[in-house]
Amino acid sequence: MLWGLVAGLAPLVPSDTIRLWGIDLKHGVELRMGRALFATVADTGPDALAVLAALLDVAERRGQAMAGQVRAHTPRPGDPLHVLVIDELADLVAYADRETRMEAARLLARLLTKGRALGVVVAAFVQDPRKDVVTMRNLFTQRVALRLLSDQESAMVLGDGAARTAPAHRISPTAPGTAWVVDDEGNSDRVRADYWPDPAIRELATRYPCRSQIVPSPPDPQGTDSIDESAEDGPRLRSVPSGLPERAPRARRPRSPRAPRARAAAGATSAEGRRSG
Repeated sequence: MLWGLVAGLAPLVPSDTIRLWGIDLKHGVELRMGRALFATVADTGPDALAVLAALLDVAERRGQAMAGQVRAHTPRPGDPLHVLVIDELADLVAYADRETRMEAARLLARLLTKGRALGVVVAAFVQDPRKDVVTMRNLFTQRVALRLLSDQESAMVLGDGAARTAPAHRISPTAPGTAWVVDDEGNSDRVRADYWPDPAIRELATRYPCRSQIVPSPPDPQGTDSIDESAEDGPRLRSVPSGLPERAPRARRPRSPRAPRARAAAGATSAEGRRSG
């Protein structure tokens, strides 16, 4: 399913009408098979956060440019549709360390709420669709269900009533690639994706390479992430100063010994007197 989506977009990648971004925390073993198709592939938590922050910055800057001019972005060469492909979303938002999980969920939720009209789309793939794994599940407007384990999972992914109209839990294990899709009008369709062997993916990447390569940099606590479009080897994600002056550490004056309070001294004297008596 993943490579079918990527392959359908691939012919528009070399002209920069489509720009593919990837996050694959399984050491990149899936997406790096077609690495040349992508502007970047993040396979560590810090790099994934940098990619999400950079795409959110793209959406913010594009939204500012579109305000009052047009309500929906139209892709064209040099002003592409940005597509983020996340393989195994749970590795990022459920199973990573606590700091990465929280920041990834925050960035991804913001991206999903504002990105599509601005030409930034997220395609995420996950094995466990439960709400406690994918907390922002309802922010994905289009869902595809491959074979699931139960009628409850069919309802989780495709909505109420899907267990009857789109029974993904009844897909046979002998029919890999088969899935159910429920469109925006509530109509159910059964679909099937082709299998993409490794040589076919490599050939696809060789034929339609991405011309813009982005090097993700972990966020700098003293700056903000941005994309350097002037880099000779394509745009490079880097950190720029925030423009805020650094505060010099406040000098600490040595404290002089403080004299004991009179009350404390009197109490000590009384106690001493009681012990003596």
